[in-house]
Amino acid sequence: MYKKILINNIMYYLVCGLSGSVIAVIVWTFLRLMHIGINLIWTQIPESLNFKYYSLVVCAIGGLILGIFQKLTNAIPDELDTVIAKVKKDKFYPYDKIIPLCISALIPLIFGGSIGPEAGLTGVIVGLCYWAGKNMKHARERIPELMNAVISSSLSSIFYAPLFGLIAPTEEKFDNTEKSYSINSSKMLSNFLAVLFSIGTLFFLNTLFGVSIGLPRIGDYTITNKERLWGILLSILGALFGVLYTLFGKVTYIIFSKIQSKYGIIVSTILGGIVLGIMGMYMPLVMFSGEAGIIELQTEYQKYTGWALITIGTLKLLITNVCIKSGWKGGHFFPVIFCGISIGYGLALLLNLSIAFCAAVITAGLLGATMKKPLSVTLLLLLCFDIRIVPWMLIAAFIGSVIPTKQEALKDSNI
Repeated sequence: MYKKILINNIMYYLVCGLSGSVIAVIVWTFLRLMHIGINLIWTQIPESLNFKYYSLVVCAIGGLILGIFQKLTNAIPDELDTVIAKVKKDKFYPYDKIIPLCISALIPLIFGGSIGPEAGLTGVIVGLCYWAGKNMKHARERIPELMNAVISSSLSSIFYAPLFGLIAPTEEKFDNTEKSYSINSSKMLSNFLAVLFSIGTLFFLNTLFGVSIGLPRIGDYTITNKERLWGILLSILGALFGVLYTLFGKVTYIIFSKIQSKYGIIVSTILGGIVLGIMGMYMPLVMFSGEAGIIELQTEYQKYTGWALITIGTLKLLITNVCIKSGWKGGHFFPVIFCGISIGYGLALLLNLSIAFCAAVITAGLLGATMKKPLSVTLLLLLCFDIRIVPWMLIAAFIGSVIPTKQEALKDSNI
């Protein structure tokens, strides 16, 4: 009997590792398709054109295609928090529309949406793993445990951040009465194996094909007493920008919910594309998820004034909400990180402070207000910033997390 239990456990952990590798392949393939599509639409085609309103036309066409597709398939990706909440509350996630959901998640990304890939990808992966788990002998009885490993490896693969993937699900809360989600040693081992295999597979694929995934590193870590004196105030400012992001979300939710109820999803996604395209004509940095924008800021931020960088970051907070609420469904982590870095760069120029310090603290406060998970925020931002700024990022993220934003009402909505 004990031998059978041991064999079953070994087979289950092998399934967890295999799931991590498969998830990494799915994430890598999805992101490669996204970059190929973006390169075709936004680099190769414009090279042969000289059209001032290209962004406006392309984004409007993207909204039309997305709206028609969602109308025909009713495949609308859930946001990341909604996916995690459904899995932990219902112990199930539907998998009957995996391919349409994947397409619906890809369309807004390649047409320049100010969103991240994490929302659509996580829903697709979790759905696939529920389908596979129900058909695998050694995982069928431990599906809830397997799903925790799947979520951890999905987050690790999408953000290329293993520590974030391991910690983020444990900070998840569902309501005011439920305790934080906790894991036992068996779940910790299955999560660890899934994350290890996913990161290892991504590293192999990136090395084999010569591509990279993840956010760029930001240098210049001079921290003097002047930065320390500004630290708390910058944390509060970052949190206030997080509040502003939530307010933008509430306003755009009201506007586009009325548009969708009166005119339908197609009109809503077209309008969202038009707003995105108009903004993109004058401020291209407000488009896309933000990774490439961060690289551009690193090398060319001195071309902008401090106020211009703050304006770009603030407008991207608005455009991200316009995209998500109009039907261009996706995640907000990557765009919000860009916003924090842009605003932080702007404040650093205005106040003559360390670029990296300002960017790290502002971004941590902003993400802390939107995620409500200080430790996860800090681990995620280690992708971009040096470990020496960790204490300040923790403080900023904690300050942001305790500021009430009352955004829970919007999390479970499909709008």
